[in-house]
Amino acid sequence: MPNSKRSRRGIGEVTPEPRPRHYWLRLAGLFVAATSLALLGLPFLGGFLLAAGLVYSPCSDRGITPAHYGYAYEEITLPARVGGNFRGYFVPGTNGAAIIIIPALNAGRDGRLREALLLAGHGYAIFAFESRRCAGMGGVSLGYKEVDEVADALDYLLTRPDVDPQRIGAYGFSSAGATAIIAAARLPQLKAVVAEGGYGDFAKDTLIPRVDGSLSSYFEAAFFWSVRQTYNLLTGSDINLLSPVDVIGQIAPRPILLIYGSQEVSLSGGRNQLAAAGDNAELWIVEGAGHGAYFDVAPQEYEAKLVTFFDESLAKEN
Repeated sequence: MPNSKRSRRGIGEVTPEPRPRHYWLRLAGLFVAATSLALLGLPFLGGFLLAAGLVYSPCSDRGITPAHYGYAYEEITLPARVGGNFRGYFVPGTNGAAIIIIPALNAGRDGRLREALLLAGHGYAIFAFESRRCAGMGGVSLGYKEVDEVADALDYLLTRPDVDPQRIGAYGFSSAGATAIIAAARLPQLKAVVAEGGYGDFAKDTLIPRVDGSLSSYFEAAFFWSVRQTYNLLTGSDINLLSPVDVIGQIAPRPILLIYGSQEVSLSGGRNQLAAAGDNAELWIVEGAGHGAYFDVAPQEYEAKLVTFFDESLAKEN
């Protein structure tokens, strides 16, 4: 019998039926639907990750102390009114006035130590403390709830016999600039405030999407909505409270110095605060400076501006 190369199927084997066309159409439809849902959900995920990353950003303390700049200091640990403890550096002064150095976002005690010690070099006592993230006190609120630690620092300075209780000011950069303004509005014992590079109104300045009906406007709106809701959920606070421009008018007649770079995106927030504050506020724009680079761009002018402001604002009464 000739040798056949054709395959033979055994008894009982069933030839598979080809997939009907509607099966592949249904499968393709499911794939498109799943892909579309994933794409539509991306802005919500992105907003969640951004807000969570800000609220729970890791501590950025570099371990630098005032001794690095040649200044003697005291290690201070204070109880926080919200629970827990936080640490600070106290640099004694010679003129009786003191400045509270507020940490930005996730900064440590050394966050703006270089700029702060310019004041120490002119006789001011300095108290620089760490953020909630570095103190292990949970997430940050981007400037609003941190006023509680400013109040704790103020209470501490009021106990020191070498600090005049009528000559205490505050200094903050970025989110701490917003904290400094909100704190001064809430704490009348703060007699002068310097706020650098802070937002004017966080939600209105950064979380207002375009509304033009395009796909990009949908993604923007969904992203910003997610940021708002995630922030409110994680902090237990309303993101609309992050608004120095709403409270800066309450600081008058105490003096305010706003410092911004001409190249930073938050400059409009500085201008809005100046307009809302009144005659007690001054805005200094450092030409060519980006966010936080004021001292680097104009070191002599920066030191003179900072020192002159506090000298005039916290002058000892005769």
